[in-house]
Amino acid sequence: MLNELIDRIEVHQAEKIDGEWVQHLTIHYNCVDAIFIPEVFPLPVPEVSVNTRKGVVVNYAPCQIAI
Repeated sequence: MLNELIDRIEVHQAEKIDGEWVQHLTIHYNCVDAIFIPEVFPLPVPEVSVNTRKGVVVNYAPCQIAI
């Protein structure tokens, strides 16, 4: 089914940006061509506390904070 929706996939040259390798893909769909989604800043992930049982609290934090 996926093959019916996609016309072609363009793989662009990999480049090093801020010490990380980044490679862009452009997916061309049948009927609508390529869809470009603007880059937006990720939403902040709240820290979550869960009371699992009386007297025990488990805290979950985003990966960047926990490391």
